[in-house]
Amino acid sequence: MKKQYAAGIVGLSLCFAAAVAQAQYYYDLPEGAGPYFRIGAGPAFFENGQITQFGPPVSSPVKYRTGLAADGAIGYAFNKYVATDFELGYVGAKIDNVPGFSSDNSYIYNVPFLANLTLSYPIPHTLVVPYIGAGIGGADVIFDTDNFSDGADYVVGRENDVVFAWQAYAGLRFRLARDLSLGIGYKYFATADPTFTYPPDNFNAGFDGVKTHSVLCTLEWKFW
Repeated sequence: MKKQYAAGIVGLSLCFAAAVAQAQYYYDLPEGAGPYFRIGAGPAFFENGQITQFGPPVSSPVKYRTGLAADGAIGYAFNKYVATDFELGYVGAKIDNVPGFSSDNSYIYNVPFLANLTLSYPIPHTLVVPYIGAGIGGADVIFDTDNFSDGADYVVGRENDVVFAWQAYAGLRFRLARDLSLGIGYKYFATADPTFTYPPDNFNAGFDGVKTHSVLCTLEWKFW
């Protein structure tokens, strides 16, 4: 019994010591350090691209309509200047025109998954925090069409391709409270060239990588 009692005391002591150490660690964090969550949304402006393959290699310009960009990220700030996060997003638009092709309700959607590094500089004695950053990873690119045709061949339906992607961004955050900020930012996003393979005969439709310019309204919540 005494051994069990002593073991219990030791166990409680270790738990208490761990809790104290954790609390000490928490209070010793640098200013601005801790986990955070961020969301953003706004219009996306696609640069004109090229269709590079439709069965055989081809070359024809692709013009996109204004699209939509949105993202959400969870990350960790090491201090008030440096943070990293993992981001999932959406960047999509409707194809407006491809000379020599008919395009019936044809869309390009991108679902990025990126690791980001953000550098911030809180301006002293203000609520303004300028920031810049960059991210690298991949994107699940989806081509969805009711009918896309060059007059001889056509594709219908939705196919996807996972490709390399990266982004760079900058903006301003405005601190509403210690743990809450609203912001406005610019983001440049680009992917490698996707190829979409349609069954049953493995017909390939290829595009050059999309390049977009987005203006995002953001909300960031620090939860420590």
